Amino acid sequence: MKRNQFVLNTVVFSLATLISRILGYVRDATIAFVFGASNLTDAFFVAWRLPNTLRQLIGEGSFNAAFIPIYTEEKKRSGKSAEEYVSSLFTYYTLILSIIAFFVIIFADLFVKIIAPGFINKGNFEETVTLVRIVFPYLVLVGWVSFFMALLNVKDRFFIPAVSPALLNLSFIFFALIFSQFYGIYALAYGALAGGVLQVTLQLVFIYKERIKIKPSFRLHEKLKETWKRLIPAFTSFGVSQFAFIIDTVIASFLVGGAISYLYYGNRIFQLPLGLFAIGLGNALLVSLSKYYSERDMSHFYKDLNNGIKLAIFISIPATVGMIVLGKEIIELLLMRGAFSEKDVLMTFYALAGYSIGLTGYALTRPLKSAFFATGDTKTPLYSTIFGLTGGIIFAIIFGFALKWGVFGLALASSIGGFFNLLYLYKKSSFFIDIKDIGRSFMKITVSSIIMGLFVYILKTNIDIKVLQVFSSILLGLFVYLLFSYLLKESSLIFFINVIRKNS
Repeated sequence: MKRNQFVLNTVVFSLATLISRILGYVRDATIAFVFGASNLTDAFFVAWRLPNTLRQLIGEGSFNAAFIPIYTEEKKRSGKSAEEYVSSLFTYYTLILSIIAFFVIIFADLFVKIIAPGFINKGNFEETVTLVRIVFPYLVLVGWVSFFMALLNVKDRFFIPAVSPALLNLSFIFFALIFSQFYGIYALAYGALAGGVLQVTLQLVFIYKERIKIKPSFRLHEKLKETWKRLIPAFTSFGVSQFAFIIDTVIASFLVGGAISYLYYGNRIFQLPLGLFAIGLGNALLVSLSKYYSERDMSHFYKDLNNGIKLAIFISIPATVGMIVLGKEIIELLLMRGAFSEKDVLMTFYALAGYSIGLTGYALTRPLKSAFFATGDTKTPLYSTIFGLTGGIIFAIIFGFALKWGVFGLALASSIGGFFNLLYLYKKSSFFIDIKDIGRSFMKITVSSIIMGLFVYILKTNIDIKVLQVFSSILLGLFVYLLFSYLLKESSLIFFINVIRKNS
């Protein structure tokens, strides 16, 4: 494979994700315009939270983490055995997801009582249960999408898997605008199912083009047991932000109406830099590190790992500063229309600010987890998740109930959990991590980000037109950040420039 291929794969993944996320914000703006923020939207976001949390856990790295290292080794040993392994895994994977979906649909009322107990006395409990039953088959569809994504990633195909969520967002927009007058909030649930079907169809086209053979097979391939052993802890270890968000949802269900919606909208904006870069970095690094580890090329393994860590810092710190300085204006531009009020904007910004503080922690867990997964260690990331989740829950209770910090406190607790997760991974790591070099990059990036933040703050206070205010601040702020990073000779930027030059 090409040296530094993970950088190019990360860029491709990020560009595709950007397309999807832009449509995602159009989707959120559409939902906010049509439905606002109320007990009704809280009901949908709770119902969507269940399969969407599992989507994020499966689709944002956990399946790749368990599957790709084993598949890489198996393909190296025998192409035929690798094909049989894929077919066998796909069959049992589908069966398990179907069973989970079936039981959640049957016991939907119990799941809603667990995830949103405050709804029982709010009058939107029955609507939430019905929405769960409509939307939950999406789990099987997104499970297939994640499976196909892993296969395409192994082939160094990152664009199509990353852009496929755009179809889900388009489906949401279409159903919200066209069918909400007939089905109300239930139109969003139908839109989710239609979007899942579109995603699967798109992936299958490219699976066929790559001549990847998948057929139902109940044969128990010898690698299945090892896969399940890795998949369960991998599945859990990727869930610190998702599980923390569920805890936030439980606590927020007791707060004022709309609290869950504020957390949802704030988290959606926060997820842009995380989904745009950190997840792509993790997936691309996993492929790269797995190949190097299978070849026992530890020199390039550690080189990619350290470059991945610096790239995570290079993106996450300015993104944090940008979301805090410009977050309120971004929310106003995206959401403040129709039923979405100025108060809703302010509360959503509080949630966004709380989440933004933890962005660097979340971003840095991606390369470290990829390194553990590439070596076959899924337990350490699992334990780090448990450690982070425990810390997040403790602080959520303190901030939410004792200090009464509302949605900001719940989001901040989630961020603290992310840093706990990172701390555990670092302490348990035996990988070579060049702390001095990373520290130098951290300082240069922080200085450049602060200068960028001051520039954006001054710029936004002198522009009255909202669209111009946001886009000029983002574009010129990015220019200032890159300029000062270059003047300070920040190594991640120089490294990225050199990679692009070599491949142009």
